[in-house]
Amino acid sequence: MISITTKLSILIIEDDAPKLKAIINFLNEDLDFFEPVVAKSLTSAIQKLSNEEFDLCIVDMSIPSYDFEADKTGGEPQSGGGRDILRFISSEAPRTKAVVLTQYNEFRTTHGVDVTLDALTVSLMKKFNKILLAVVFYSTQKGEWRKKLKSVIEESRL
Repeated sequence: MISITTKLSILIIEDDAPKLKAIINFLNEDLDFFEPVVAKSLTSAIQKLSNEEFDLCIVDMSIPSYDFEADKTGGEPQSGGGRDILRFISSEAPRTKAVVLTQYNEFRTTHGVDVTLDALTVSLMKKFNKILLAVVFYSTQKGEWRKKLKSVIEESRL
């Protein structure tokens, strides 16, 4: 459990600039966090998780393989990139908790099958039940994600 008296160290794994800004604003305004660490790709997330300890990762499901700045392309967002992050956390940083924050309702599997967010949530919660706190739908139109994320973070700190 995370102590309520300590500030959480948070890694945000997100490549979409407006969504990243909204998450950082949320952490600053609603939870009084000042400088969360950011990773914009699968590679940079794994590097940061290998070199630092985090209490919580906010994970996007569709992230590119590499940072855009590093190779000028970044690669295409991988719909399974978030799952790869969760797999890494589970095996290499099991004290770190995670929340998936995604703006997509459907995901394509490696077998080319579309899966709904609800089905993905069930699958992820079952597979990563020791580290995954929740799967939250992000929408620029609705602030429900803020309430849900705040509730999940506060509950994890009890």
